[in-house]
Amino acid sequence: MADILRVTTPLVNKSQTVETKPNVDLTTPFPIQDTTRVTQTNPQSELLQQNNGMVQQEETSAMLLNLLKDPSVTVNFLKSISTMEALIKLLPVNNSPFTKEIEQMFGEMLVPSDQIAAEMGRQENASTFFKGEIFELLRDCLRQNPEHTELREATVSFLKAVTQFHGREEALGSVANSLEYLADTLSSSKGLSAQLTNLAARFRAPEAVEEFPVLRQDTLNLLDEVEESILFSNKTEKVVRMAIYNLSRFNDNGTFLQESVSRMLLQLRGDQARENFLHALEEFLEAEKQPARENRTALGVLTRILQRQTSSQEIMSLGADKVEKIIHSLLSSPCNFTPLLHYVLPVQYEDIQSFAEIWINPNGGEDDRDHPGGAERVIHMLLSFDVASIGQFELELYVRDKTIDFSLYCPPAYMSVYGDIKNDLRSCTQGTGYRFGDIRVDRLDRPRSLMDVFKSLPYKRTGVDVKV
Repeated sequence: MADILRVTTPLVNKSQTVETKPNVDLTTPFPIQDTTRVTQTNPQSELLQQNNGMVQQEETSAMLLNLLKDPSVTVNFLKSISTMEALIKLLPVNNSPFTKEIEQMFGEMLVPSDQIAAEMGRQENASTFFKGEIFELLRDCLRQNPEHTELREATVSFLKAVTQFHGREEALGSVANSLEYLADTLSSSKGLSAQLTNLAARFRAPEAVEEFPVLRQDTLNLLDEVEESILFSNKTEKVVRMAIYNLSRFNDNGTFLQESVSRMLLQLRGDQARENFLHALEEFLEAEKQPARENRTALGVLTRILQRQTSSQEIMSLGADKVEKIIHSLLSSPCNFTPLLHYVLPVQYEDIQSFAEIWINPNGGEDDRDHPGGAERVIHMLLSFDVASIGQFELELYVRDKTIDFSLYCPPAYMSVYGDIKNDLRSCTQGTGYRFGDIRVDRLDRPRSLMDVFKSLPYKRTGVDVKV
């Protein structure tokens, strides 16, 4: 095949005058006051990308930004779960044990109206790892010695070591999940798929912790082969990057926890404090050896429902899009874009179902623009809930010390019904130590976004606030 000629000079009409571009004089100072020399302003998306790497991922950023814009996103998805429950009953296998199991789990997910507080407590305990005697002991030590810098640094080092020790099995399981997904995605390549499956099985083996250095190198070598495969795509690339990240989460330094414990003992004051710390640590490590207990919260039941539904080809063929959206919503609530406490409450009251979602900012003073510095502690809450056959509501609360400002937004048709509750609300707080301040009842024309309610969120998600 003949070589293609490379034209290095422009083809122009001989009679046409070619204007040469003048050289830029770099010694000429740029007058910052002269705005006429600015040809174009930087688009806002570019400004966000320099502060937030996740915005560069189109699918991820779209999902998280939609979460910010719609405070009822999980509520709507939970409503679609009830739709899927009705869908299951229409399947031809509605008499099979599988369908009965799913229906039973749907019943377990709904929380009785008198157990809402207990369910919120269970979700809070399941949402964080730092629960238990040893962590309460560390909190007390830090409160009693607020100026003890070395104690604080030793505590941070210990928490990091404990977290990495606790997350080793989880990191290995995450890598195995990624490898199994890649094996299924690349099933057209029999040899590569078989290697990925075998490697995933090695990560789930009991001796995986001891063999991690070898597993890590084998995984990196195999992922290089995946990237060179003709089946490699943008979606596969994200899974490969996730597998590499999970490999980095595993800390194979066996002495890190021991060193952090020794450092903590040096900073604790008194033999009794050291003895209490060692006793609490021993109980914690013993509990770590026990099998993980099943998550009995509404979210735990929902997770089991989704696991069973994804194993049914009939359900996935009819409602795969709903399952995927529900999973995306729950995985991103909360996230680095929404640093708020988050609760999901599917409630059953007599024959009425209500799907609710609660967002709480314990540092609500940063959202309280109308009362800056007016209270020692401010808690800001948003409750978004949908009641069957009635409609959607939003309840916003500001708790300033012992005073509660109450704002209820209800469907327009029920304005007259809920407009007369002010006196009843004030009487409910008698003897509790709290009192209602401003009480407002208004119509809900449209759901407000999280950025509309929590004013500090736009600043938290764009980067670090630096003043020059």
